[in-house]
Amino acid sequence: MSTYEEIKENLTAQVCELETLQSIYPKELTITNHGVLADINEFVKNPMQELPQRLEYSIEIPLNNGSIELLISLSSNYPKEKPEVYARSSFLSRTQQLLLNQTLSDILEHQEENEPCIQVLILWLQDNGENFLTQSNKNLNREFVSKNRNKNQKNSTSFARFWIYSHHIYSKHKRKKIVDLAEENSLTGFCLAGKPGVICIEGAFEDCDYCWQKIKSMNWQKIILKLIEEEKDCENTMDIMRKFSNFREIFFSTSGRHNDMSQVLKYLMEHTSQHAFKELFGTEVRCTELTN
Repeated sequence: MSTYEEIKENLTAQVCELETLQSIYPKELTITNHGVLADINEFVKNPMQELPQRLEYSIEIPLNNGSIELLISLSSNYPKEKPEVYARSSFLSRTQQLLLNQTLSDILEHQEENEPCIQVLILWLQDNGENFLTQSNKNLNREFVSKNRNKNQKNSTSFARFWIYSHHIYSKHKRKKIVDLAEENSLTGFCLAGKPGVICIEGAFEDCDYCWQKIKSMNWQKIILKLIEEEKDCENTMDIMRKFSNFREIFFSTSGRHNDMSQVLKYLMEHTSQHAFKELFGTEVRCTELTN
């Protein structure tokens, strides 16, 4: 457990790094919540007050064939702890965006301990990001031809429901990204924020698998794909198979940031998904306990 003095030292380093980046990228850098930055500055002055939320910001990196946005989320232990970063761009194909983020994770693993490293990632993207954009453009025509060919072929489509367990889901950046991924890929389900965390995504198997690859590429203390439910040849009955009408974030708070498991079970029962409770948490469901 970090002491107040250690947290103060970490947050001071974060602010110094941010100010340096703002001086270099005044137009490209966007702070997600200026109130959080104000809280951090106040904490540095008075470390005994409430611990501030995570510092989050993004930097748009212009390149020849487009741009790449780097999203940054920092815990109070950064730079002693690795940052959470995610690169995205409308100019990147799914495959290249996934490869890019895997590469960034590898780079982070080899960074010097206890040293700020956001500038290192930005410089690397400036030098190498163009390669991912170029490869995406090369694949564009091939993907277009493949999609048109598939339109003229009768393909079987598998419906899937992925049940994902996480030790916790606190990060606003991760939670927003999960919701965005689900909506962008026409998936329904939910994200249970807090501790423990659960993500349920349902829709076309390929889309569920793509989102799962994206989700697990983020930095997690623990995240496991616990259960896959799959039904083949569901092209014309995809929507009928869904148990959720949209994708939403839910949170059943008790004390602190822990979830009330009885409320979680009740929510699953309301969507005829109580069978997933044991798969997720290793606990038998006793529905009679919720009849009151």
